[in-house]
Amino acid sequence: MSQFSDKRIMNQRIIYPQETGIAVITPTGELSLEETALKDVPSGVKYKIIDASDLPQERDFRNAWEYDFTDSFDGVGA
Repeated sequence: MSQFSDKRIMNQRIIYPQETGIAVITPTGELSLEETALKDVPSGVKYKIIDASDLPQERDFRNAWEYDFTDSFDGVGA
């Protein structure tokens, strides 16, 4: 994997809906973003790859975070 790819992966997050809000996966760079999502997102659940900077900085109300996965998603967990 190139240095550019490593930096891109490290600045990205995978989000998906769960009962208590939005789950956030921070990739390690060992796998591609897509491989990480397929491995870690629950089967049949839509996910979105976003820039880490797009996440709210305030984490006190993390369970209140929302995202509409209806039409805007990058894949589905395997």
